[in-house]
Amino acid sequence: MFKAGCHAVLFALLALSSLPAQAAKRIGEFAFTGSGFMTLGVGQMLGGTHGTVLDKTCPCLIADYAQNAIYDGSGGLQFSPDSKLGLQGTMTLPNPNFSVTAQAVARGSLNGNINLEWLYGSYQFSDASTIQIGRKRLPIFYYSDSQDIGFALPWTHLPPQLYGWEAVNYNGISLQQRAQVGDWDVLAGGLLGNEHVTDSGYWQIYNGQASQTNVQWKNIVGANVQLTRDWFETRWSYIQSDTERQNINGVWNNATQRLSASPDAFLHGLRTKQRIYTSAFSVDYADWLVQTELLFIDRPGANFKDHANRLGVTRRLGSWEVSGNIAEYHAQAVIAQGGNPQAQESHINQSLTTRYFLSPQSDVKVQIEQQRDRGGVNWQPKYGNATLLTLAYDRIF
Repeated sequence: MFKAGCHAVLFALLALSSLPAQAAKRIGEFAFTGSGFMTLGVGQMLGGTHGTVLDKTCPCLIADYAQNAIYDGSGGLQFSPDSKLGLQGTMTLPNPNFSVTAQAVARGSLNGNINLEWLYGSYQFSDASTIQIGRKRLPIFYYSDSQDIGFALPWTHLPPQLYGWEAVNYNGISLQQRAQVGDWDVLAGGLLGNEHVTDSGYWQIYNGQASQTNVQWKNIVGANVQLTRDWFETRWSYIQSDTERQNINGVWNNATQRLSASPDAFLHGLRTKQRIYTSAFSVDYADWLVQTELLFIDRPGANFKDHANRLGVTRRLGSWEVSGNIAEYHAQAVIAQGGNPQAQESHINQSLTTRYFLSPQSDVKVQIEQQRDRGGVNWQPKYGNATLLTLAYDRIF
């Protein structure tokens, strides 16, 4: 998406990123700031369920559904799934209340293609109120805004059971309001917009790497609120939209081991509505960080519902951090709509991550994780179990 203009944006951001972090450079009445981030990640599959799933040789572990990041059993070290480079720049106009922000990211999982993740204008009415118009991240999860920045995360990659979906951005308008209510800091927001994803990486995982699936989220409406007090923080989000998926060149056929035409999907698309509910709780006390997140997606009239959750505990030891995380996803069959309980997706991921801070701007992490496929006997594609070792070097600049 936005490929024609992304290279120009990336070069502009690269120029801005040469500036010291958070430092501004003035050209006339315009002020510029620039920053960047990178992750060099490498993984080695240690074991799991062997076999061919769609067009992948497994064992397989999906590190990011939205970005089609998959570690597989092809052998050797794999650098593509978690490696990325991102650049961000902000220009403040002569009116100091108005600014424009852009962020572009190149990912190994997408063969180095550059995606424009953010491009929005902000107008600050007051210290407490801001309106933003343009392209932004959907504020679904606790780490949504920073999910591309490896240095901001306690893991080598996001827990895929919770964070990977067919759309993660939107084009539209949002309003943010800050307030102090007693001892609580309150941040509330609302948004309106749409999103269109061409050749969805998410659906390539389910339909084969050669599949071409276009996704549209229309009439997106959402709201979120964040409450913070001392060492405790909680966040709640609701997003609804109309969704449409069009399988351009078919879906995977297990009998023929290739894509087969899907006339109904091609001619009419697959349309439904969805309502997304999320919550997060974070306790950051002394040298301990305990977090949990919950997700529920309801699609009225569909034959299944989505449930996902995670629980993480981090212990800080000077320049070291040790994090344990467990994340789970399962689809709930809606029997009244024809859902089959034995044909639902379900998996759980357990990870242990050790992190060492090389400097205030860089770190190295090593992570061991096990994923267990608990899907029904009729669920396809069944990627099976996997054990993966990953190492990452993160840097912000």
